[in-house]
Amino acid sequence: MSTPTMLLASAEPLATAYDVALMDLDGVCYRGAEPVDHADAAVEEARRLGLRMMFVTNNAAREPQTVADQLSSLGIPTSPDEVMTSSQAAAAILAAVLPTGSVVLPIGGAGLRTALTEAGFTLATGAHDAPVAVVQGFSPDLGWRELTEAAYAINAGARYVATNLDATLPTERGMAVGNGSLVAAVTNATGVVPISAGKPEPEIFRQATRRSAGSRPIAVGDRLNTDIAGARAAGIPSVHVLTGVSDARDVVLAAPHERPSYLAVDLRGLVEPHPVPSRDGAWWRCGAAAARVSGAEPHLEIRLGDREVPLEPGEPVTVSLDTWRCLAAAAWEAADDGAPLTVSQVPALQVVAPR
Repeated sequence: MSTPTMLLASAEPLATAYDVALMDLDGVCYRGAEPVDHADAAVEEARRLGLRMMFVTNNAAREPQTVADQLSSLGIPTSPDEVMTSSQAAAAILAAVLPTGSVVLPIGGAGLRTALTEAGFTLATGAHDAPVAVVQGFSPDLGWRELTEAAYAINAGARYVATNLDATLPTERGMAVGNGSLVAAVTNATGVVPISAGKPEPEIFRQATRRSAGSRPIAVGDRLNTDIAGARAAGIPSVHVLTGVSDARDVVLAAPHERPSYLAVDLRGLVEPHPVPSRDGAWWRCGAAAARVSGAEPHLEIRLGDREVPLEPGEPVTVSLDTWRCLAAAAWEAADDGAPLTVSQVPALQVVAPR
């Protein structure tokens, strides 16, 4: 039997076990214009315990001051120095290989232009300026003309960097076209796949850690395929919260490269210790909770007192945080042993915080 990719234990609050939190924004600190419940108080308490904050975002359009102002307005006082955008990450990638003053074509918004200017680059207005690199980031104002200028420059030999490759962008009306979809148009026209600076690539996490002068970082996110996968790629522990995109069932079914180190309902998990499940015969146990994968046709079971209760697909189930930890351990072990569960075998899970 192989060893599964397991959750980590922390006998002390994460806010004292680590020195800087690399925090995602949308789905973690806020949802659109609205704050996430408990985020402000949890960040305040984590800072009181000594945890520094770096807010790390794939949003390339906004400048750090704008991000800091929004967080501050929601009760999370933030300075621009505590914000790391994918535009800044892209500019740093180019600064490592191009001399100061190099001509770069920005295809994106004000945040991208500011990041490139602050990194010492000269901004091109089009392919006619012979840029040595093109950096593409999201802006709602991008159209055919801008994308075509990017294609002209890339076909002429310019390096190609994207701030991120997110195919979609969450909005109040649903999922909109994201930067990755616009990048795909340029790639289709040129045959050139860009270097990506944002999550889930590891560089943005490394840059944020360096900027914070942290030595024991932890990433915090709501999306397995960007926040958690990027943290794993960077070799950084991560905590997944249930206030955004990926839900508790997604975590139970997560592939090894998308499995978080810690599980929490919301940001209050930063100021709490984190127990882990341990094997007890066929069961995984954590506190009073227990779960296992059982049966000829594998299914999840939990233990309620003396009863073994199978989790029926299609029926939403309310579980404790410790039970969720046990379910993840059991499902990850089964997957690592060659018998992964499918979404049709795992019900929707509603996790209740132990309060």
